[in-house]
Amino acid sequence: MDDPNARGTHYRSGAFQAWDVTRYLSGDMAQAWQYVYRCGCKGSAQDAITDLRKAVDFLEDWCAHDVPVREVDPDVRHRNNRLLCDTNAVEEWKVPILDRIFMADAYVGENMAGEKFHGHSLVKSAIIPAIQREIARREAA
Repeated sequence: MDDPNARGTHYRSGAFQAWDVTRYLSGDMAQAWQYVYRCGCKGSAQDAITDLRKAVDFLEDWCAHDVPVREVDPDVRHRNNRLLCDTNAVEEWKVPILDRIFMADAYVGENMAGEKFHGHSLVKSAIIPAIQREIARREAA
């Protein structure tokens, strides 16, 4: 059996592995989520910027294709929320991005205004711009 401690530390934060959340997301969104989640956990400052650019690439690809959104079990939502609330595991700037990636891919229903929710608009209006701001902040440092 695999020893979970033998894997790179960038795969684990607290009690979770990245795939404890991403196994329930579609391919592109799982990749985007993991790139943001592990950003800055290994390699150089340039590697972190590259990871964020890769996340944007996966998000743009997801928006370009009509990937069906499916409802996710409430236990999985709870696991995602517990992970994002662990301030020792996840840097604060990542929390809204990771939460929105999860929501865009895994929530079926209506927004607070009672309109049908569509993850593509959330990705384009909030998630990608937030990642781009983080890229710009890192490039300016």
